Amino acid sequence: MSDVKKSLRGRTLAGVSASLAILVAIGVMALTGGQAEASGNDRNQPEDLANCFAFSIDQVGRGNLDAGIEKFDDCLADDYTFEFVFFEGGPSVVCPGEGCPIQEFTSRADMRARFANDFFVNAGYLATQHQILNLDVTRHGNQAEVFAYIQANHFLPDDSVDIAWNDYSFTAEREKGRWVVKDEVIVGTAFLNFQGGPVGGGDTGGPLAEGTDITLRNTLQDPGEAEATYASLFGQPDDAFDEFATLSNADSEFPTALGQEGTPAGDINGLYNIDLTENTINFEVIAAADDPFWVNVFGLFPDGKVDRYYLTFSEPHNIQGFTSDNPNLNLRIDSDTVVVVELTGGYDLQPGVAFSVELN
Repeated sequence: MSDVKKSLRGRTLAGVSASLAILVAIGVMALTGGQAEASGNDRNQPEDLANCFAFSIDQVGRGNLDAGIEKFDDCLADDYTFEFVFFEGGPSVVCPGEGCPIQEFTSRADMRARFANDFFVNAGYLATQHQILNLDVTRHGNQAEVFAYIQANHFLPDDSVDIAWNDYSFTAEREKGRWVVKDEVIVGTAFLNFQGGPVGGGDTGGPLAEGTDITLRNTLQDPGEAEATYASLFGQPDDAFDEFATLSNADSEFPTALGQEGTPAGDINGLYNIDLTENTINFEVIAAADDPFWVNVFGLFPDGKVDRYYLTFSEPHNIQGFTSDNPNLNLRIDSDTVVVVELTGGYDLQPGVAFSVELN
């Protein structure tokens, strides 16, 4: 265990000092409730930026630095700055600045994401989950001040959870039709290490358990039509195109999902990279814009169209609900071993699209 982690174990705010400052810094922003929230790209209100930050930081938390940078880039102003106050009335760190641990960066999003990533890696966290509470917004025309309480959960390999509570405030400004964060201030208020982790789920207390076997089956339902399996569209048995994997926090389970060889239509490239962890299900469209098969599928889903991804687990899951940065996504819980990701009308399937499902 690192010296930083030893310094955190079982301490209160006064005892964690600079270590708490880092936890506070990376523990920004999150979501509450069991319904899908608006996408980080759909920011009609300044408070929507908290949603964008939550998914950005948790992308980094599960080891996907590039996705975190991309999401942060959609939230932050070009001259974005942030300050971390170790505890109320205590010392602070300002980035960019001489005391910031990230001195070289290509953008403010790059700086913000790598700041979090370096700490996550050094601390050995397996995953993160961030919650924002009591959101308050004050508008002044094209400017706004946002305040919230934050609980940042960081899951460790020993089944414990580092939890930091913080006061969070940021100034938002509407630029060229979109809200962006100009500056933020985070103040640590309390910290503890919870031994044992939440009950249920995997080794870190998540909704899913690493090592669980997964079967993936895709179906499609066009408006006014019956649901049909992907394989049946080619005259094949329903289970002919089923895919199989074992849940891993380190590797993608279905890196070329829906890719098939030797179909009546020839070889089909993968459409999605579907990557699961104990706390998330992540989709990324990998098919190219000129893919000979998927080019005919890309586009906006009409009302009544549903693309479903059935996930059958070899062990009971502990999924109670979800949030997502895709507003046209639903997670259906069919049983204690089957959940279904449903992409519905209004979803715009395009090359490079990525979205996440946070499980709780």
